[in-house]
Amino acid sequence: MFEVFESGSKISKSDYKKRLPELRAELLKTQFQLQKENIPVLIKVAGVEGAGKGDVVNRLNSWMDTRHIETYVFRKESDEEANRPFYWRYWRVLPSGGQIGVFFGSWYTKPIQRLVFEETSAAKFDAEMSHIRSLEQMLVAGGMVIVKFWLHIPEKEQRKRFENLEKDDRTKWRVTDYDWRYHNNFDRFLKVSKRAIRQTDTSDSPWNIIDASQQRYRDIAFMEILLQQMKAALNRNGVNKKLSDPLTPKLHETARPNNILNHVNLLPALSNNEYKKIYSELSLEIEYMAWQCYQNQISNVIVFEGWDAAGKGGIIRRLVPALDAKLYRVIQISAPTKLEKSHHYLWRFWQDIPKDGKITIYDRSWYGRVLVERVEGFASEPEWSRSYHEINEFEQQLIEHGTIVNKFWLHISSEEQLSRFEERKQIEYKKHKLTEEDWRNREKRDDYKSAVHDMIAKTSTEYAPWNIIPANSKNYARIRVLEIIRDSMKKALEKKNKKVSGS
Repeated sequence: MFEVFESGSKISKSDYKKRLPELRAELLKTQFQLQKENIPVLIKVAGVEGAGKGDVVNRLNSWMDTRHIETYVFRKESDEEANRPFYWRYWRVLPSGGQIGVFFGSWYTKPIQRLVFEETSAAKFDAEMSHIRSLEQMLVAGGMVIVKFWLHIPEKEQRKRFENLEKDDRTKWRVTDYDWRYHNNFDRFLKVSKRAIRQTDTSDSPWNIIDASQQRYRDIAFMEILLQQMKAALNRNGVNKKLSDPLTPKLHETARPNNILNHVNLLPALSNNEYKKIYSELSLEIEYMAWQCYQNQISNVIVFEGWDAAGKGGIIRRLVPALDAKLYRVIQISAPTKLEKSHHYLWRFWQDIPKDGKITIYDRSWYGRVLVERVEGFASEPEWSRSYHEINEFEQQLIEHGTIVNKFWLHISSEEQLSRFEERKQIEYKKHKLTEEDWRNREKRDDYKSAVHDMIAKTSTEYAPWNIIPANSKNYARIRVLEIIRDSMKKALEKKNKKVSGS
């Protein structure tokens, strides 16, 4: 999840200065419209310590009309607050109609802190996230706009910022023992935060994760997202129907994050001789592991997504010879039937979930909801937006049952894809693979690329992470995928055996 936002998003000084005057004017105009329509806005600013949360809040107050903004910092509970139910301190300062409330820290802070430092159980934490999700849904249903931000920087960048602040006598006071305590538990803090975000990222109040490594990008992205969501609220309220704004305002070019696919190294390759040698050994290992999983009642779900002609079919054809035909099924996903459309979109995928010990291989999957259906307009924005949470819940249920879930995105360059398309046109037994739909999808590659970025950001969880596979080299991609499948089975078996032995 957070790794997607460590891709070095930047804005040049010239682009920043060019966008700034127009953006500030749009923010003020939209703020006044919200005030006129009596629509309350709640902005939550959270994230990694040292990411500049305070700076962003200061920028917000300097760019907008502060007469209608109230900022609240929630630190240690007062005696009055401690003697009330937990949410009392937040309810009493929620913004009224036409006002903007900024929560610097919120009802997420204490539950995250308690789980990070093992002062509560995971079950109690999950229950608290469920309460928060219900609360936010209730507030939104009551007419409030909730805009949630998470500012992220990598661990190395956090340490660098802390050390630079401590070098200067004028700023060293800003770094506290509390900050270093979080830094020393950085991995656990991210793990708990991912859990919180995953459980409360809804279509009504989604989380907006921002790469805060560069100040200019951080500030512009924050304001662009805020503007986008405030305008969307006005559109829902019917205010902008006669204006030129689209029904769903889009982010300005300068605020778009650096797409994670831009950072995939497509150079790794294997020669045919190297491939044959590794594949021979690897297929035997997988055959053994698959039978061990069968005997230990461990099921496998393997999901293949990727660009057209990225090699999904080729990898599947190299995987299945290493498996006994009695153990696996390959499910090729196409457009839903009339019956399938009459159900929830996940219904048809539940039909093929493997029994304990068996393997289901999906050639395309439930991720079509946030890829094809999103880009082609087959699902509305509220529908595909809430699907990220629904998919995470679905996969979590599989994991909790003991199923191994491997998800692969096969990535090839635009040039390599075109080359493979042209090859398919020339080879008789490959012509059937190339369709008009493939060419149409290629024309929308940028739209699909944005959808893939969001998909990975929102559904690469600690229990079911995405594996982005460089696939310009078919040999390399095939071996890498098979290695991951082998390793995941080996890990599951070791975990099962450890549990059985009681060690």
